[in-house]
Amino acid sequence: MNTTESLRALCFDEKGQPKPKNDCRATIINHLILEESLDIDEAEDLAEKTLNQSGLWPDPKDELEKNSDQV
Repeated sequence: MNTTESLRALCFDEKGQPKPKNDCRATIINHLILEESLDIDEAEDLAEKTLNQSGLWPDPKDELEKNSDQV
């Protein structure tokens, strides 16, 4: 089974830059379905969990709260 770190590594391009969030999500789901034989629902759930834990794309609500606290 893949770890969060190994799935997170799929979110970077060959230059080490983060891929767009939708591309990363698709890459993780495809990997989980094709390589790990997970069903679609499980793959989508695990992809969402990985994206949320990765910290690469902050939740817009969190950013708004952070900015309002600084005012």
